[in-house]
Amino acid sequence: MKTNSVTNCVSRRGRAVIGAALAGATIFLALIAANTNAASHSPGGDRTDSRGENEQPQSAGGAVGSDGEVGTVELPEQSISASPLPARRPLPGAREMQAIAATYPERVERVELKDGDWAALIDGQWYYWSRGRLLREELRGRHEQFTPIRFYNYYLGPLRIPQVDPQLEARLENILDDRQANPPVRHPGFQDALYGLSSYDEANDKMRNIDFLGFKTRMHPLATQALEKVEADIRERSAHDKEVAEFVRGLSTVAGFNWRNISGTRARSLHSYGIAIDLIPRYYDGDYGYWKWAAEADVDEWWKLGEEERFTVPQPIIDAFERHGFVWGGKWLFFDPIHFEYRPEVFELSNSPPND
Repeated sequence: MKTNSVTNCVSRRGRAVIGAALAGATIFLALIAANTNAASHSPGGDRTDSRGENEQPQSAGGAVGSDGEVGTVELPEQSISASPLPARRPLPGAREMQAIAATYPERVERVELKDGDWAALIDGQWYYWSRGRLLREELRGRHEQFTPIRFYNYYLGPLRIPQVDPQLEARLENILDDRQANPPVRHPGFQDALYGLSSYDEANDKMRNIDFLGFKTRMHPLATQALEKVEADIRERSAHDKEVAEFVRGLSTVAGFNWRNISGTRARSLHSYGIAIDLIPRYYDGDYGYWKWAAEADVDEWWKLGEEERFTVPQPIIDAFERHGFVWGGKWLFFDPIHFEYRPEVFELSNSPPND
């Protein structure tokens, strides 16, 4: 008896649900029929609406009208629109690798997603993003042993002293001791491939002799044409700008190619590749021409030194270098104001929108 009671209860509920569904379907079909009849009896006898002559409304699909013809049902916009799927965040390295490909088309054969990471093909060898280290396949698992290659958003215009948060300040206070205990090392493989050299002899053979602002030096062929344009801009400006002319006359030398590591690191300097150039003055007039000089002189919070305490370069000269793909080391936290590097990929990266 208990079982029959439960069965009867379920049956009654089932009949109620079915009845409600049939009633809803009847009302729905009636609405369709009304819509179809209204459309077929519009003035002029053709199916027009406010969107234009003989233009059919957007339809959600076919429906059977009360007269047996197939009509259309225009549903509210919110009924047919679907919420878009959330955009997938791009893998790290996409913008950087694409910037390299765009600015070195003669060296980079292609860039693509490969084995779960962005990779660039140079001279038949793949180099993977590897959290900014740009390593060959066999080194990807050891990326923590190396310092990333520097990519950053570079700004144009006058110097702005970088702002440093308290956490970074604590590290900077001991930076000299930290570097001496554990000098940073950057794997040279990618840059060797990009610039087409991996030893002093190869570099020495590749460099080109140039004259720059009255001084002889040697530079990589990738940078020589850009430097010619920089010099032309500086010469033109110095003809009517006293500050620029005096700065050029005050130079002691210009230093390009020099096979060495960055001071205090095991990372190869970009001077080794002939894409960095230093404008060395005869006198610094008591100003700090390098962050390390200030740190070694026990200057408290050397990173906060004002522009008046740092050696600097006239803004028109900085502008000339930047116009032709050179970044100025004076804008770095670890400031190096006599130093310029040919890094067109940094400008490409800075001008491209971020992938949010």
